[in-house]
Amino acid sequence: MPRLKISPAFERFFADGRPGDRREALVVYRVPERRAPWAGMATEARGKRVPHKHDYLKQLAREQRPVEQKLMDSYRRQGVRALPRRGRKKALLVEDVGGSALPVVSVELTRGMLPALAANPDVVAILPNQRIELIRPKEVDYAALSARESKDGLTWGLKDLRVPELWKRTRGKGIKVAVLDTGVYADHPALRGRVKGFVVVDPLGRRIASSPVFDCGSHGTHVCGTIAGGTAGGVAIGVAPQASLYVAAVLIGEPTLQTLLEGIGWAIEQGVDVVNLSLGFTYYEPMFAEVFRLLLSRYGIVPVVAVGNENHGNTSSPGNAFNAFSVGAVEKAGGGRREVPFFSSGASLVFPGSAEGQRIVTKPDVVAPGVQVFSCIPPEKKADAVYEYSYMDGTSMATPHVAGAVALLMAARPSAPPEEIMAALRATARHPTPGKDLRPDNRWGYGAIRPLEALKAL
Repeated sequence: MPRLKISPAFERFFADGRPGDRREALVVYRVPERRAPWAGMATEARGKRVPHKHDYLKQLAREQRPVEQKLMDSYRRQGVRALPRRGRKKALLVEDVGGSALPVVSVELTRGMLPALAANPDVVAILPNQRIELIRPKEVDYAALSARESKDGLTWGLKDLRVPELWKRTRGKGIKVAVLDTGVYADHPALRGRVKGFVVVDPLGRRIASSPVFDCGSHGTHVCGTIAGGTAGGVAIGVAPQASLYVAAVLIGEPTLQTLLEGIGWAIEQGVDVVNLSLGFTYYEPMFAEVFRLLLSRYGIVPVVAVGNENHGNTSSPGNAFNAFSVGAVEKAGGGRREVPFFSSGASLVFPGSAEGQRIVTKPDVVAPGVQVFSCIPPEKKADAVYEYSYMDGTSMATPHVAGAVALLMAARPSAPPEEIMAALRATARHPTPGKDLRPDNRWGYGAIRPLEALKAL
């Protein structure tokens, strides 16, 4: 059983070191089982639940504090005994990760310390603190709006998802969406008033307040525009234009898993309903499923994650965790058809001996518009002009379409638990091959999302 708590990535993590070398690791510890109480709460609007949510988060923080302190004290005592004698003079570093929200600590350990730590009954999972990277767009194009989008008054992605029909019911008001990315240019006209919270998380996991709000690239702004942007030249770009955005700039410098978890912890503390992740790392990390389990059950948050741009046969973590809501891309093809582009990742992963539900993992879960997606960017000076909008391709562009759709469904069905919303989007997705027994596959997943049909199914 202790071995099942240890990430298989540690083999690679320790491969180039000596037996006594220390490495940074992240430990998820056990906390009392809780179910987010606001799903099913009899209120007319999800926004009215915020006071209840904040009280609940404070209660969870009080509950997990003594468990965390016990784990830290135990680790310091046992860890020193497991160190080589020459290394015992240097104190072991143990620190909280994710603020008061996540039951995670960062530790220093050697290869020999892993079994003892895993044997601790309070430990749920141990992960190496690996590097994370942005899932970069496959292409960026500064072309002017297409004639069709100008005529329709909305992007092809919003038209394809039939978003205007959902807007007759809701535009996402009261829903909070966290975007963990390169940041956001909040002064963009298409995003004005939509960014309600912002933090920078540096590579050491420190939270840094920043004014003005900024984007260290352009990716985060583009993603935010697709989730909740307004209009560009009379063309609507955002799926849920009345949703609120909470942005953590976690992709600055050389970020790690600790940086990401600190950003997730901050997002939880803001009371968000959806987390959009267009980032990852190239190996499979089964232990990250514990983080998503906490988000879904303990906090009622849907994790929407890009599956990667590494072509068929590959996936990125954490988008390939069995309980991530993983998103691939779809593009327009001739004759009104839709196809999965070559770059969109997908794979079927088999892990003998894993727990039921984790043995065979097929990703992505669903696909959404991810090619020639028009959205906002920070002003970029080019030789011919200054551009504030661009087209981008990638699963990172598909993911915010799904995050925005989840926000609309949450606003329209405030009593639906997050798992039911995810299940409705999977069940109603359109797959090109008839027969539900063929789904999911590792190109389309369950198929292209149809939010309007998902709303009817909820």
